[in-house]
Amino acid sequence: MKNKYLSNLLNSREYEGIYDVMDNELYHSTKHQSATNLRDFMGWCGEGAMENKTNSKKQTKEMLEGDLIHHKIEFKEHESKFAVAPDVDRRTTDGKAKFAEFEAGLGHRKAITEAQLIMANDCMDRVWSDSDARLFLENGKMERSGFCEIMGVPVKARPDIDCSHVPHSENFPCLVDIKTRKNGFAHEDKWLKDFFKEKVYLQVGLQILVWRQIGYQVEEYVHILVERGNPHCVNVIKLPKSWINASILQTHYAIEKWKSWLESGSPKSYGAGIKTLAFPDWMEMKLAI
Repeated sequence: MKNKYLSNLLNSREYEGIYDVMDNELYHSTKHQSATNLRDFMGWCGEGAMENKTNSKKQTKEMLEGDLIHHKIEFKEHESKFAVAPDVDRRTTDGKAKFAEFEAGLGHRKAITEAQLIMANDCMDRVWSDSDARLFLENGKMERSGFCEIMGVPVKARPDIDCSHVPHSENFPCLVDIKTRKNGFAHEDKWLKDFFKEKVYLQVGLQILVWRQIGYQVEEYVHILVERGNPHCVNVIKLPKSWINASILQTHYAIEKWKSWLESGSPKSYGAGIKTLAFPDWMEMKLAI
């Protein structure tokens, strides 16, 4: 009941602003568009993106481990959200009984293995031992959620680390995002490709726009990349101003496109008319057209 009440208040615009540690159920229950929603919309027709928003996705092993690593890095604990499952043979009667007892006591927590906890602890230790990453962790506020309207569209954002309150200096005020990567993919070259391919710039742009709209001056944006596998390499990467500006422009474009789709009656298609496929120059050269 409490979450439903707060969700209704947020949807009514009475409680727009930035909120400390808000549970996922409440955050995702509001009508506000997130960077994920905008990214889906840019690659899918509007109706498809809306359908994807309302359908809860089954959490994969990689998503679970990403959540665990994030939580360990940010809060240095796991017990409030995760529980280590007993190492029992679930094919036996005794093993089934012990695991059933464990599941009955889980509550809202998620089950993890001892190996996953060890990996998350190692990632946490590596990130906190990195002096550049520690600069933001020690000065930041974790998992704050922002809600507002931009161009008439209700939007929300949740940076992993909020350093917008830190006085102006070389790297501040800023917002920070933690990304877990597979081995070798925390290198800046691999990250650059995924930043573009996965439209991470929409996440950057929306977070900065939400914080600025609410009244915080954000000048910098930083990614802390950590690899899941040994030796859990860490890479701290700051976006150049030109990429920050481009991210904001692309986010404005996505919001404007969303508004246009709504105003045109929310068509269940990619737009009216027969399209002619346009090949980029590099593809025409490859196909010798």
